[in-house]
Amino acid sequence: MSERACERTNEHSAFADATDPCSTGDATERACERTNEHSSPESMLAAVLVRRGEPLSVRSVRKPVPGPGQALVRVRAAGVCHTDLHLRDGVPDSPPMPLVLGHEIAGEVTAVGSDVDIPIGERVLVYYYDGCGACDWCRRGLENLCRTPAAKWGFDTDGGFAEYFLASARCLVPLPADLSFAGAAVLGCAGTTAMHVVGAVGKVAAGEDVVVIGAGGVGLAAVQVAIAHGASVIAVEPHPASRDRALEYGARLAVDPAAEDVVAAVRTATGGHGSDVVVDTVGNHDTPGQAVLMAQPQGRVVLVGYTDRPAPVAVVSVVTRETQVLGSVGATLADAREAMALAADGSLRGCVADEYPLTGVNDALARLAGGGVVGRLVLVP
Repeated sequence: MSERACERTNEHSAFADATDPCSTGDATERACERTNEHSSPESMLAAVLVRRGEPLSVRSVRKPVPGPGQALVRVRAAGVCHTDLHLRDGVPDSPPMPLVLGHEIAGEVTAVGSDVDIPIGERVLVYYYDGCGACDWCRRGLENLCRTPAAKWGFDTDGGFAEYFLASARCLVPLPADLSFAGAAVLGCAGTTAMHVVGAVGKVAAGEDVVVIGAGGVGLAAVQVAIAHGASVIAVEPHPASRDRALEYGARLAVDPAAEDVVAAVRTATGGHGSDVVVDTVGNHDTPGQAVLMAQPQGRVVLVGYTDRPAPVAVVSVVTRETQVLGSVGATLADAREAMALAADGSLRGCVADEYPLTGVNDALARLAGGGVVGRLVLVP
């Protein structure tokens, strides 16, 4: 067994000694706080997915200890992503369980392995892919496409819905001095995903028109990143507060799909040509097909959002207009570093809708599932 495989096994072994389970579905926040107060220095609270489709269980588990190449991070903020809902509900597949969810993580380094030179107290963002390091994808810096990663934190290995988090030191990105933990955490997925969508996949260039479907966490970040690339942005979003935020972040137009024909509105706003790039962060039954019709000939349609159901697309339009339909998943370590650079110069802001204690994780997930959240909800363990 490889060293990385051994480390991954050790990370999951925390549940072998889990004590004092405290489910947020049945226990009060005060009971969870009592568990935390009386836990030993070797334990911590974590929100654990135990069974598909059920509320997460907030319980005391063993605090991990960093080995070679690793760092222990005191989690100060963890964003709550739609992907966490997918994982909880098994869409498209169930993750290994028990599993601590959470892949948008920011915090402080509290301990490191003997070969790691990161200073204790360093404020960091966690890049959530830990690729195998040996495949062609990893060698090209595309760890998000690695087929045999050592870990995908919050997806197949314990993530950041916990008081402490064990990471590979190489996956930690220093935070700008004036960026809050909450602001950084929401950029850990939403911001880095937007970097990848707009740059590596969409290849947005200055002067181009970009449509962003959905003004949630990823959508609002995509608006900002596209503008940083010199593009003119149109946002498509049904919720008024999210449309207003997209305009605040620099979109020149925000279209309500519930009030007008969005394809016609985009064509009118682009002089009848359609958009150079269309980014679909929603991925429901209707939006991929709309995205194709919004694009100009040889336009690029980038699909980011998804469900477990098929969506109809006008294939004849794709063929006769030479539309490029592209997928985009996650981000690279380079994207994470670039996102922090944009945050440092003020070009990219993380939109924090509200903060919850770790014991409120199921309330946060329920609110997110209900829709209408402007930006990201954040857990503050």
